[in-house]
Amino acid sequence: MTHPGEPCKNGQSSFWYSQGCFIGCPTCDHKSGRRQTDLCQLGKEQTLPVYARSININATGIYDIYKHNPWRAPGNAPVADACGLAGGDPWGADGAEAGNYYNTTYAGHGKYGTTLPEMPTGTTWTIGGEADVMWQVRNNHGGGYSYRLCPASENLTEECFQRHPLDFVAEKAGLLFPDGSKQLIKPVHVNVGTSPAGSTWARIPVAPTLLGPVCIPGPHDDPDAPYSCAAKNNPKTPCGCTPCPETPGSDCSRCWDCGTPDFTPTMHDGKPVEGVGPVIGMTDVVKVPANLPAGKYVLGFRYDCEATAQVWSNCADITLAPASTTQLV
Repeated sequence: MTHPGEPCKNGQSSFWYSQGCFIGCPTCDHKSGRRQTDLCQLGKEQTLPVYARSININATGIYDIYKHNPWRAPGNAPVADACGLAGGDPWGADGAEAGNYYNTTYAGHGKYGTTLPEMPTGTTWTIGGEADVMWQVRNNHGGGYSYRLCPASENLTEECFQRHPLDFVAEKAGLLFPDGSKQLIKPVHVNVGTSPAGSTWARIPVAPTLLGPVCIPGPHDDPDAPYSCAAKNNPKTPCGCTPCPETPGSDCSRCWDCGTPDFTPTMHDGKPVEGVGPVIGMTDVVKVPANLPAGKYVLGFRYDCEATAQVWSNCADITLAPASTTQLV
């Protein structure tokens, strides 16, 4: 619902996600969203090129606390559901990390996104053509994203979506402002170290914001993990993370932005972003594969976080049609 003078209201679409999902692990534990560790102890190495990091850019060794989180190996971390879990856990009750979801006639807390009934959008894409996509970030935990397709006639599994990743049209990436205007940007795309191999992912083009304190000690914190939230390993700061050099003794919230002094919500590539009001959405153009048959599909959006062990997802019903039969709707 849209109100005059306010950004787009998209219901609870920002509360479909999986958490406790670490690279190399077979499953998510649904609760360890901010635990910085190799949860399953399988020793999976990060594969993301350093240039594609969104936070803690120059950190190495024990200071590189986000190395087990999804964005460090895009597409590799497991998900609870390819279209997300309502509220972030399957237990039907509000959980950790803002795991809130208000039950409606359409879905309830703990609902698996892939089990929702078909909801036609009236959107038709041209096979072999290009399509506009846009997403609005509510909880910006750094990282990046990918768009994928799965035939509606198949099981909506992560494996199905990963068979049909969509490429971006780099020169048409942009930012959206509240007044409806857009500004083209030079995106950071990465296709090295991604899953499926060679698939292209886009780094979020605005800096992480409103992340809040990183470390809130809890019963699942590992006191022996370097720079964990547990008190045993907090030798540097109250929150156990790396403070920004220019702000010694800073609180946890400052640790998120280290290494990104020229990359803020109102800057891009070191230059001021022109527009009316704050950035409210990221716009992209994707290529519709020419080798897919016409029919009904589900468009999947996967956002792999870097500052948290979370994967945020959305899905939508669309139709692919040959160029000769595509109609504007």
